Amino acid sequence: MARTKEFDPEAALDAAMRLFWRKGYEATSTSDLTEELGIARASLYGTFGSKHALYLAALDRFLAGTTGPTPADILTSRTSALESVRDLLETSLVPEQGDTPPGCFAVNATVEHGDTDPEIARRTTGNVSRLETALYGALLRARAEGELAPGVDPKAAATMLTGLNHGLKVLARAGQGQSDRIRTAIDSAMSLLAAPPRTDAG
Repeated sequence: MARTKEFDPEAALDAAMRLFWRKGYEATSTSDLTEELGIARASLYGTFGSKHALYLAALDRFLAGTTGPTPADILTSRTSALESVRDLLETSLVPEQGDTPPGCFAVNATVEHGDTDPEIARRTTGNVSRLETALYGALLRARAEGELAPGVDPKAAATMLTGLNHGLKVLARAGQGQSDRIRTAIDSAMSLLAAPPRTDAG
């Protein structure tokens, strides 16, 4: 009869995700993982196979939206499309409390690995594409609702905002001291996107 595992694999995967999120792949040792997850090395490898396989599973868990609303959720959560775009960018702000690491696990993976690991690159590239598509949809909605400034190309703006979002996530890794810089960048981007206030002809 097979023995029952002495730990919850889902809880262990969540703990591994947050550890990799904080420290990165290379800086996280097997000893770090067994200590953080509270399991033996044999259980770690018996369940997840390898450190690399565990990292991929943790990244998949993050991309599935287990830590909060996905970008697509945020971008459809408000009546105002541009306000939803602002909400998305403001997820870069570092919370004063909580156990969620600053920044973004997927962006960290992009910075650490680039395209050197095909499995990681496939996931991070797909994440960028999904974000850009979601932003494009939000900006099309903003244009239809008269929120978008004349002359703004929703497709190009979606690409710009995707790059800005990733840059803000990198800044957020430096902690609370970057909050003012992040807010200024967001305010500047939104001012470029927003249509000028309407004035009533008198």
